[in-house]
Amino acid sequence: MAKAQPTSTSTTVRDSKTGRFLTVRGVGALKGQLTLKKGVDLTKPIASQAIKSRKPRKVAAPKTA
Repeated sequence: MAKAQPTSTSTTVRDSKTGRFLTVRGVGALKGQLTLKKGVDLTKPIASQAIKSRKPRKVAAPKTA
């Protein structure tokens, strides 16, 4: 399986008033498509909806020495 290559999401720009160079982070972070699961309501808190839709984890049996 191929590993995903992280893309650079920062750009350096020059402030026209001060002449200083600033790094703008996060530029182009949402360039790709945004996929949402069916049933996610964007008018309600997404985090609480994600927690509700998660499947519970299976608890592993404790190891005995």
